[in-house]
Amino acid sequence: MYRTRKLLKQITDLQELLEVSERKADILTNLLKEAGAEYDQTLKKTRVSEANFKAIFEYAPEAIYIVDIDTHRILDCNPFLQQWLGYSLNHLRSMHLEDILAPGANHVDENIQKALSEGLVYVQERKFKKKDGTVVDAEVTGTIMVYEGQQRFMALIHDITERKQIEALSRYKELFESVSDVVFINDARGNFLEVNDVACDCLGYSRKQLLKLSLRDVTSTEQHDVLQQMSRQIKAEDNSYQFELCLLSRKGLSIPFEFQGRLIAYRSKKAFLSVARDMSVRKKLQETLIRTERLSAVGEMASGVAHNFNNLLQMIMAGAEAAQSKLESGNILDCHEAINTIITASRRGADVVRRIKDFTHLRSDRIEKGQIFDLESLVTEVIELTQPLWKPPSSPRKYSLSYVKKGGCFIEGKPSEIFEVLVNLVKNALEAMPQGGALTLGTYSNEEHVYFRIEDTGGGIPEAHFQRIFEPFFTTKGNRSSGLGLSSCYGIVKKNSGDIQVDSKLGLGTEFVIRFPKAQPHPSLERKNSTIDENDGSIRFLLIDDEINILKAMEMYFENTEIDITTAQTAEEALLAIESNHFDAILCDLSMNDMNGLEVGKWVLNHCQEKRMPKIPFLLYTGLDKQLDNEKLQQSGIDCLVHKPTPCQDIYHIIKEHVI
Repeated sequence: MYRTRKLLKQITDLQELLEVSERKADILTNLLKEAGAEYDQTLKKTRVSEANFKAIFEYAPEAIYIVDIDTHRILDCNPFLQQWLGYSLNHLRSMHLEDILAPGANHVDENIQKALSEGLVYVQERKFKKKDGTVVDAEVTGTIMVYEGQQRFMALIHDITERKQIEALSRYKELFESVSDVVFINDARGNFLEVNDVACDCLGYSRKQLLKLSLRDVTSTEQHDVLQQMSRQIKAEDNSYQFELCLLSRKGLSIPFEFQGRLIAYRSKKAFLSVARDMSVRKKLQETLIRTERLSAVGEMASGVAHNFNNLLQMIMAGAEAAQSKLESGNILDCHEAINTIITASRRGADVVRRIKDFTHLRSDRIEKGQIFDLESLVTEVIELTQPLWKPPSSPRKYSLSYVKKGGCFIEGKPSEIFEVLVNLVKNALEAMPQGGALTLGTYSNEEHVYFRIEDTGGGIPEAHFQRIFEPFFTTKGNRSSGLGLSSCYGIVKKNSGDIQVDSKLGLGTEFVIRFPKAQPHPSLERKNSTIDENDGSIRFLLIDDEINILKAMEMYFENTEIDITTAQTAEEALLAIESNHFDAILCDLSMNDMNGLEVGKWVLNHCQEKRMPKIPFLLYTGLDKQLDNEKLQQSGIDCLVHKPTPCQDIYHIIKEHVI
């Protein structure tokens, strides 16, 4: 009985335990169902989130890239970045972040580490380099994300190039409106893209007119080569630039400008921003100061020049008296020698006058053209003209001057300008030796170049001044100098295709070496030694001058030559002769009593046109040192200027050149 009750109790306990187990099983089943539902819901949300990220990544209107934190290798990027930079996805995956950043990018690794520590990199500006080399501006925002199971750096890039250009244009517009100088923006071909009001006022064009032109259109023809040279230099340097250029106004006025500028991006394209300063006043000031210094130098040499002229006059007077004496005694040979002395002294006097005129006047490029000449002859003239500076006749001699020449030193250029350079260098060298010293000059050449060197034994140039000696207005002489001497020398040498080098040692002296391209002497340089052809076909020549002695001398000189000379002492007499005779050439004095030479030339030009006959070569004879305008000469029918005094032999060759 007891055992039966015990078994019944165990059965009851088992039933209760079974009921508890069933209840727990139901609870667990419900929990599993709820967990499964939550998992399904989470999985669904994850799939939606991934789809959303993929959609954002693929279709975002901004560039996105993901890079490895350690190596900076690009792991993935969206299509916008591929199109923006111009690379394919595979190409970008083979690159590193630094490969798409513009050169000079810094703090890349620091920003990634900042994202690791703070979770986010705030907006920063970066420059990116496209496949075609174009550099664009962008704002970058970065963060850390899990990609393929690892932490990676993801960045969102917003292109701000257009905004930058608008900001730049705003700055340029502000510059345009506020600056008092001429401002241009030009494209690579020189076309005007933008101009300010000052440019329009200065050049005389409207803004609409200027924007249809290029820089070449408003540059004088003579300076097109300068424009091309500067264009090549700007493109080569790819940076800021500075040069001088003369622009033409709408009325044809040439205006010198100093250009300063740099390369910019204008409307997504490379352009040139230039600020041009009108240098007209500065140029006139420089010319005035240079002229003053020239006159001052001539003043310093005046006593010596007078001394030389008195010597020449003594030679002429003595030669004339000797010729008269020998002629009276019938000694023709000695008379001929005395006359040669007179001619030589006259030529030397004419050369001195010509060089002084060249030195004291600023010649226009239109007046004197480049020519081939012997540099050694020019140096000899410089030594003779500057003799009063280094060998004053009334003072103890403290300078020694030597000149070594090797021959064959022909160059092409403007003799008057080179003469000015040589005089300035001699004067500077002497001023560098106030206590006296030795001055050495030399000329030599090789197959390609001709060299002129001048060396003094002065104190030398301090290193602090060495780099500035060719700068305008730089001087160590105070009020005694304008500082334009060496600057002018440098500009003249460069304009004549030359180069100038300086070597200086403190306490020992300074050496200047000028190099010019070598030129072959023209056969006409030898004509001074040629003889006059006699009776080799008659050339009918009319000489018009109100100085009777000049007419008589010319008649005697050409008496036994092929030149059939007719003379007229007044313009009225000359016009009657032209109407009744035919002449092959006419030489007329500029300063006549009844009509000047320009008026006679104009009359001859009109006469030939009315008669429908070939124009008669008209030569203008003048002893004045003033500059004559080329355009006015051309309008008056002038073919050539002949400066007094000119030897009859040279006049003979000039006539033949214009007739034959």
